[in-house]
Amino acid sequence: MTSTSLMMIILVILPFYSWCATPTVAANLSPANIDGLKAQFQTAMKSFSDVASMHYTLAGVKELGVVPPDTYCNDIKKLVDKSDVESIFHATEAARALANCKLPAEEYRALLTSTLQSDKSTTADVYHAVRASVNLGLNVDESRVEKRLNALAKTDDSVSSQGYALLTGAQLSQPIAKFYADTINDLVQQADEVDGRTLQYEGGVGTTALLVNAFYEVAEKAGVPVKIDPKQLIKFASYFSTKRHVATLRSAYYLTKVFKYLSDRKNTIPVVVSRTTPAAVSAQNPSVFVSVSNLFGQPVGEISVVAESAKRKEDGAVVISKQKLTAKDSTSSIFELPFYDAKIPRGFYTIHLTLTPRGDEKLIGLTDNTIEVKVTSEAALENAELNVADRDSTAQAKTHKLTYPNALSEKLDLHPHQKLIIKFQVKDKRTGEYVRTQQAFVRFTNKKSKKEIIYLAEAASGATAQYKAEIDLTSNAADFRYQSGAYDLVVIVGDSLLQNAFEWKVNDNVQLTFHEDSLADKNHQDLYLPRPEIIHQFRVEEKRPPTIVSLVFSALTLLPLLILLVSWLRLGFNLSGMPLGLSPLVFHVSHGAAFGLMFVYWKYLDMFQTIRYLALISIPLFLAGHRVLAILAARRETKA
Repeated sequence: MTSTSLMMIILVILPFYSWCATPTVAANLSPANIDGLKAQFQTAMKSFSDVASMHYTLAGVKELGVVPPDTYCNDIKKLVDKSDVESIFHATEAARALANCKLPAEEYRALLTSTLQSDKSTTADVYHAVRASVNLGLNVDESRVEKRLNALAKTDDSVSSQGYALLTGAQLSQPIAKFYADTINDLVQQADEVDGRTLQYEGGVGTTALLVNAFYEVAEKAGVPVKIDPKQLIKFASYFSTKRHVATLRSAYYLTKVFKYLSDRKNTIPVVVSRTTPAAVSAQNPSVFVSVSNLFGQPVGEISVVAESAKRKEDGAVVISKQKLTAKDSTSSIFELPFYDAKIPRGFYTIHLTLTPRGDEKLIGLTDNTIEVKVTSEAALENAELNVADRDSTAQAKTHKLTYPNALSEKLDLHPHQKLIIKFQVKDKRTGEYVRTQQAFVRFTNKKSKKEIIYLAEAASGATAQYKAEIDLTSNAADFRYQSGAYDLVVIVGDSLLQNAFEWKVNDNVQLTFHEDSLADKNHQDLYLPRPEIIHQFRVEEKRPPTIVSLVFSALTLLPLLILLVSWLRLGFNLSGMPLGLSPLVFHVSHGAAFGLMFVYWKYLDMFQTIRYLALISIPLFLAGHRVLAILAARRETKA
């Protein structure tokens, strides 16, 4: 298959695939990727390199209902680092995930106690030490822990530190847990909102899942509900539902725990509405099936689903209003909406759903749920014909009537002074109307080189929607590289609202003749070959003139000065008339400084700097010059 053929297939299939692959619009929640999380944990269980991975993996699969075997207990004891409080925490959590695995508490007591007493322990260290102590059955000095957490709150106010503080509070007494549960709302306000529909914390899915998990743990210990506004909870759930894959086992573990909390009937449950059938609605698939579940994909109890409206995207026309969906199973999790009807024309539709629970379940996300569908139909190619005519229309065109899917059996000979015209119409079998499609092409394929030349077939205006492709063999000869020979002629029609695409071979023996010499096909693979290296070359200095030219030019430059000196000598120039005194001395020094400034301006200064210096020099030059002229004028009067 050539690259051009692949492109054509993509153009025809892509619109259809994009609709089938997208179950709901972005505003809806998506079911959690439980299978992906389970596969990630099961892959990690094949080999462990550290005790942290064992903790997240064994505890993660247990959250998903899989009890890990006790054979991992020996691995936990081998991998734990008894000198590191975090390693001890992970070991106790991993052992807790097993049915029968006990760790020697006395071996860890000293380190855990010193960590809780140290003034250098971070909030994470305190949590790890407290949680490990609880897992091992060791006593915890709650007053000391509370005092340390209060001190840390003044020096570290990051959301991660606050999350560990909540997790620590969940391990202590109920009054302490209630104190931290009252801070949940403040932490929720620190979350970052993205696009007005998701909430997350800096640090990504791992940090966000840890924080939300801490909300539920500390609230559960305090015996109070989680104080999060339903709209904010939906935004957190929306963020988590978009995470189809996570990079680390830590993120996978906390994400699994969050999904479990958000699906627990004791808590407020975000409802997930998703389409279970393909987006295309047709005579063979006349109904839309909708799933209503929690994030774990489990039923949420008896519920009523109503299609408030179904609007066509093209013009906003409402085709369904206040239609109740029918429950298709005893769990009330799958609902059916018949949608294929003669009154509903082909097109793209948005269905707005409203859910009403029949029990006392604490459900949120019951409104503003939408799903996207499209009504498709079968089509037929009709009124197809192939015309061969002269470019100047001097002779009558030869017309060949075509019937899909039959090919024209006779050979077609085309010369440069001729043109080929293909016409056809696409008819909707359901309505009998002629329709326009997204893609309509005419393709020539050189039988020898397999090169493809593709032309667009354009639809005429009006109700007939007749498609026409005209190929002038003179003006379009360059497209064929002037290569005479046999070609296949194929018509391609596709549309995302058509159940069937068309690739109709109209004729397999079209003989094209060109008078010009044929050109070799371009090898498109050459586009990806390395290009010659670009080596930067600085400008080559211009060649200097010969020495004699430089000397002659210098002499010509100095010639005016020589003429000036000779003229002075002939005129009897001397210094006897120069007056003596301070003013003449200042005048000549200032005059010389002005000439010197011109040289400095030429070499070093810019115009504005030179003007500033010249303004300073001009003051004594003007005053002294005026005084010298006055002296010379007085001498002339005296001599007279």
